[in-house]
Amino acid sequence: MKVNILALDLGKGSLGLAISRSGMLASPLPNLKFHMGDYDECLRMLKEVTRFERIEHIVIGLPLYPSGDPCEMTPIVYEFIEKLKVQYPNVDIVTQDERNSTVEAMEMLHLNNKKSKKQKSVIDSAAAMIILERYLRSIGQL
Repeated sequence: MKVNILALDLGKGSLGLAISRSGMLASPLPNLKFHMGDYDECLRMLKEVTRFERIEHIVIGLPLYPSGDPCEMTPIVYEFIEKLKVQYPNVDIVTQDERNSTVEAMEMLHLNNKKSKKQKSVIDSAAAMIILERYLRSIGQL
């Protein structure tokens, strides 16, 4: 069973985070905000989280168009993955299709009475939680 799994939802200026410490339950963590496009800053901020949580596995959302074709963020995510592999050579890093994860997260937050204006601060981490739940289902842990 995989444990200490961190899910990432990479944006242009924020990183949504979710964690599964048990391998069966996904929980959101606070978003990391960084200067637009400064992914090295993002990696520096992420280092503290991965050290504190003793992360063994990283799942990163792979952005694609609804058709499954790559979008403008797809190559950025692949470049980020290469940097992750250098920074975390002993951590298993995989991608998970993130199509519609933000829409699902918005719906989930709305169902939990989180108004649209209040969703902005937590939407990326909620999307990371959706990505993590999808991954856990795909490996039979959820």
